Parts: sequence; C-alpha cells; structure tokens
Amino acid sequence: MPNMRLMERLWLFSSSFQDHVAIRGNNKLKTDFRCNIKLRECAVTKKKYTYKKIIKNTAVFATSLRKKLGLNPNDIVISLLPNIPEYPVVALGTIQAGCIFSSVNPIYKEVEICHQVSITEPKLVVTIPECYDTVVKGLKMAKSPAKIVLIDSPNKPVPEGTIRYTEIAETDGVDYALLDGVEKNLEDVALIPFSSGTTGLPKGVEITYKNLIAALEVMAKEENCFPILTNGNQQDVVPCILPFFHIYGMVVTLLGHFVKGCKLITLPRFSANTYFDVLKNQNPTILYVVPPVAILLGKHPEVTKDHLKHVKYMVCGAAPLSASDANAVLEKSNVFLNDKNYTGNFQGKLEFKQGYGATETTSLTTSTLIGATDIDYSSCGMPLAHTEIMFLGSDGKPVPIGEPGELCTRSPTVMKGYYKNEKATKESMTDDGFFKTGDLGHYDPKYGLYVTDRIKELIKVKGMQVAPAELEGLLRSHPAVADAAVIGVPHEYFGEAPKAFIIRKGGQNTSPEELQDFIANKVASFKKIEEVVFVDDIPKTTSGKILRKELKKMYA
Repeated sequence: MPNMRLMERLWLFSSSFQDHVAIRGNNKLKTDFRCNIKLRECAVTKKKYTYKKIIKNTAVFATSLRKKLGLNPNDIVISLLPNIPEYPVVALGTIQAGCIFSSVNPIYKEVEICHQVSITEPKLVVTIPECYDTVVKGLKMAKSPAKIVLIDSPNKPVPEGTIRYTEIAETDGVDYALLDGVEKNLEDVALIPFSSGTTGLPKGVEITYKNLIAALEVMAKEENCFPILTNGNQQDVVPCILPFFHIYGMVVTLLGHFVKGCKLITLPRFSANTYFDVLKNQNPTILYVVPPVAILLGKHPEVTKDHLKHVKYMVCGAAPLSASDANAVLEKSNVFLNDKNYTGNFQGKLEFKQGYGATETTSLTTSTLIGATDIDYSSCGMPLAHTEIMFLGSDGKPVPIGEPGELCTRSPTVMKGYYKNEKATKESMTDDGFFKTGDLGHYDPKYGLYVTDRIKELIKVKGMQVAPAELEGLLRSHPAVADAAVIGVPHEYFGEAPKAFIIRKGGQNTSPEELQDFIANKVASFKKIEEVVFVDDIPKTTSGKILRKELKKMYA
C-alpha cells in the first residue's frame, strides 16, 4: 500500500494528461435516460471536462460542501444520477471533503429511495430534474431533512429550496488549506454502495480508503492493467455503459481509467443503436460489458468487425457468461481463439476477458490475465494480486483444490463490513477474514475460477442485483396476498428474472397481471416480476425461512 492519500494516488500521473478530455457525454444521444422521449443532448447535459477541469471542479465542490453547505467530515452525501460528466465531480468531491459518498440507482422509486435514505441518513442528495419529484417523495417517506442539489441548466429555474450544482461546483472558490487539512485513516469509510449480500434486503457496504487505494494498485498490475497511461496522442477511449452507481462502473470503469488519463464517454441509459454508433464512430479501445451486452454484440446482425476494429480488450463481469457467447464476439472481430473448446481459425488482436467480483470486494477478485494463451472462456480467470480464494464445503470446512464449495475471498479490497448491520457482517465473514460470497464454484489451476451456482438468494437481472426479500415484502402488502416467495429463473436475454409464488388470502381474488402491475409501480423496471404463480403452500424451514431450492425444483 503506498503511503499517500486517495486523491494523491488517483492523480499521481495526471501531469501527463491535464489538458486531455477526461469525460464527455455522447453528443448524439437525445433520449431521456428513463424512457424513449426526446430531451436534449447527452440526455441530461452537454458538458465535457478536461482532467484539469475535473480536478478543479472536484475541489470547488468539496470546498462548497464544507463552507457553503456546512457539512462535516463523515456526513453522507447520496446521488441519484445516471452516467453523466458531472458524476465524478460529485463522487470525488464528496470524498475530498472528508464526507462519505453513497450512490442510488436513479430509476429507483420512492419506496426504494426511502430504504437507502433511512439507512444512510444523508445530509445532502444530488440528482437531476427528471428524478426530483421521486426524490422528494422518497425523502418525505423516510422523514429525511436532507437538502437537494440539482444538476441544472443555468438558464432554467429550479424548485424553491433546492441548490444549483453550478453554484457549488463551477465557481472559483477553492480552499486548498481546508481540503489539505482533511485527515483520513485507511480504515475510514469513503463509499457506501448497496448490495443484497447473501440474503435479505439491500445493505450498505462500507468501502474504505484502504479498499480503494488497494483497488487502484491491483488494477495497475501489468498482468491485468488494460489501459495505457495517456501521453500526447495516445489516449484510450472507454464507453461507459456500466452505471457509475454500481461498484463495477465506479471502481473499474471510472477510477481505474481516470488514474491512467483515459477518455470516458458517458451514456446515461443503454440503447443498442446509440452504443453501436459509439463503437463505430468514437473508436473505443477498451469495452467493459455485462453478459446481456456481450450476447447482443455476438448475435446482433448489425454488429460487424468495423464496430470492434479499435478494441484491444473486452472485459465481461457481473454475472457468468458462456464460452460460446464469448466466441461469438471474437468471431465477429476476426480473432484467433485460444479457447480450448474452439476449433475455428480467425486472426486478430482483440482479447476477451472475464472477471469476477462483488460490491463487497470493491469489484475485484479474479480476471483473465493479459496475454493468456490457453483460455477457457467459461472461466472467470485467475485471482488478482494480493487476493486469496478458498472454497468451503457444506460442513463449513475448506475443500481440496478442484472440489466444489462456497467461494470465499480475502484481500485488501474486501469491505470493512455492512453499514449499521453487525449481524450481517459477522454472518458474511470467516474468523480469519475471508468474505463468504454466497457463490458456488471450484478452482482449476490451469484455467482459474469457475462459478457454477448460487447459495445466496439474490437474483441477477442484466447484471443488477434484485433482492427476493424486497419483492416479497411488497407483495405481502397487497390486500389479496397472504404469503409470497420470489426466486430467480433463467431468462434468455436478462440472465435471470424474478418469478413470484403467491398464496391468496381467503375470500380475496387477484390476477397475475394485477400483482405484476402492483410491483411495477413501486420498483425500478429491472425488478419487475416476470411471472406469477398461485400456489397452496410455500415450502419453509421450521424457523420460517423460505426453501428457495425446493421452489425451484417444484416449479422452475
């Protein structure tokens, strides 16, 4: 671990790329990030920042938090923002001020916002006009007095009582003496993203300064450092389709490429046509994707090698991807495949990588390494630097290499714990510091980690976490529902989708469509229930815990 502050480590090499573009919106995108209505360029703003401007505005924002808004060290700032150029200013400025940054999915509805706000108790919420009304309702539901900052257009009015982003981030007021005086220990918390963990409702994950600095060090290792340090005309280009509010987007895409001076292109929402346009016309060199996007690139007839001609690395994570889907992408890029299962004969330069990580590991655990020549693309790769993995059998004891068990990992990137949830922290950690991921798998010394199943309850929809307990609680609030259970079932495009099992209340009547609409009105779109089945009984343990594996055997 280097003996320096997080911001010092992040900008260690910035003298070579101060005047390069750091982040910009995709100027051809004219779509609201929530839906398909016409809005304005970049869906939210038209801005782009050089690294010099990012560093300055971050310091201005940090100063304003402390001097104009009266925040103190360790106060929490949350954001409901899509991928826009202002996002890193808010996130990094919060950290530079000595406060704690927590991200919320901007498509969340008031019930979901209330849950995170009730846990974190923020002093400030930063959002965009399109989210304002929902944020106000969520804060009211949580009985929170938090102030609201709007990413605004200076020529447009903002609701009374809100604060304009431009007035606290785009002025000349930097107090470097104040910011230099912010003292943080490595074990202090910097970020609180949310994760479902292995069971229950989403929980705040305490990511420390140590975790973030260690993550930067791990990503800088030659065997898995995908970007090249920007200098002169050499600058890697990275489209940002992975949301920054997700640990993968925040740590890997944003911080992991800011540190090298890359040019990031933000997309506030994913649109296949827009993404294809970026691939063809913006000359990206590194792609970070989730399985549905990798499958889209491999199968969509409009995607050709012209879309991938500048791409050096494509990295897939957040959920498992089959070898055949990886091969489909590589065939389009005319790459000779080193996959042990592939018999084709194509030539090219693109390297396809898979990785495994979790919010609780600051997104980093394993990856296919650069230059690997003998690859099984269904593997998640080798443990990253300073990372140990082991597998526990059903008796809680380690199993020999190659045998299946619950994947556990120990490294400097493993979280401090779950915020305000000591019970969940203890349940997720071994006595000797390994995090129990809730995933089943095994390790092959030649090809690395294989994730084969899941012990934990969460459902992965398009790489996003859905907690069954959250949907079950909402379903039970319906007047016609006596009990409910939710599991994840395979979905051709989403990976998984929620399926609900409902016991009706006596004398009450309802339909699957009514219950699906009831949930859809309360949660983000990716949490919508795909199917509802009415049953007479839900299998449970004697203590009342739902036996999801039994449900899957019976109905899925």
